Amino acid sequence: MENKLSLTLRSGQSPETTDRLPHSQLTQHGPDHIIDKLHEWCFSLPRVVSEQSGISVPGSRALVINDGVECNRKAFMVGREFAHIHPYPDNGSMHVKLQREDALEVTGKGWGEDHYLVKQGLYPVGLVMVFSPRDDEELETVKSIVKKSYEYATGEAPR
Repeated sequence: MENKLSLTLRSGQSPETTDRLPHSQLTQHGPDHIIDKLHEWCFSLPRVVSEQSGISVPGSRALVINDGVECNRKAFMVGREFAHIHPYPDNGSMHVKLQREDALEVTGKGWGEDHYLVKQGLYPVGLVMVFSPRDDEELETVKSIVKKSYEYATGEAPR
């Protein structure tokens, strides 16, 4: 695998989020055209298909690795789902599975927070909510995080 994730600090304060299930972002959502770009890019990753999430709120689109692709089972939330994008009104926040070090980088630099279940001690560090990208620059950072999640699942960086 590639080097560990190295992010810049996210600007501004963290968005408000829920402190219960479903774990949701309440403020600072990205505009529709940015979220559309996020969807388009995520579902163009090799060997990834878009499915209804098997674990998130209705309307969430899961990034699922195709059957038959050798994968790291620890990298999935459920089935072969390694990430999902939340629908409106969350509009673009995501949950992703990451290696512990990468998850700590995301949360430490303000790009996301531990999932509610991690905060409650019910799930190990590595399940992170990534905040909705607010502009094209933030979209690139979110893509880099999703790439690390993909790499964790497949053992390969996406091309």
